[in-house]
Amino acid sequence: MIAHVIEHFNSICSMPKELVAELERLVEIKELKKDDFLLRAGKASNHASWILKGLVRSFYLKNTEEITTKFLWEGATITSVYSFYTRKPGNENIIALEDTTLAMLRFDDLQYLYKNYPAFNYIGRVITEQYLYILEIEVYNLRKQKAEDRYRFIVKHLPDLLQRVPLKYLATYLGMNLETLSRVRARK
Repeated sequence: MIAHVIEHFNSICSMPKELVAELERLVEIKELKKDDFLLRAGKASNHASWILKGLVRSFYLKNTEEITTKFLWEGATITSVYSFYTRKPGNENIIALEDTTLAMLRFDDLQYLYKNYPAFNYIGRVITEQYLYILEIEVYNLRKQKAEDRYRFIVKHLPDLLQRVPLKYLATYLGMNLETLSRVRARK
């Protein structure tokens, strides 16, 4: 499974053999069953992970309601950004919506690779830029559009997500209740 990570990183920047060997040594493969937590609120995120197979949902609690902040699937990077980089417990929960396989790298190992391998530093920068690009699109679509427009965006750009995500989670992600989502879907 690590071969997929190596291939992905090599597609960003050709890595020297020594870096590949370090990644093979440091990256852990973890299997999550559906409904297993990768991270719970109040815990520190110690890993950056790449989703090799499966789907995860990130959410926080507002009173007793779960508010979905993102869905990530094959090829995506997942961590609690705040917790991972501050080394403090965060408010984010990350849970598998499907059986999921992750390639994980500990914070200290990531810093070691950044410091000792310029190619990996470049790879990390590109992955961070991609993450920020996606985040900006999400912020725009979720905060500045009408509910119906947000749903149409998902239909147009992420149609597979509609087949993989329960509607109750999609509704909170889109910033609406289940009834509103049902009305929006009916008008489509």
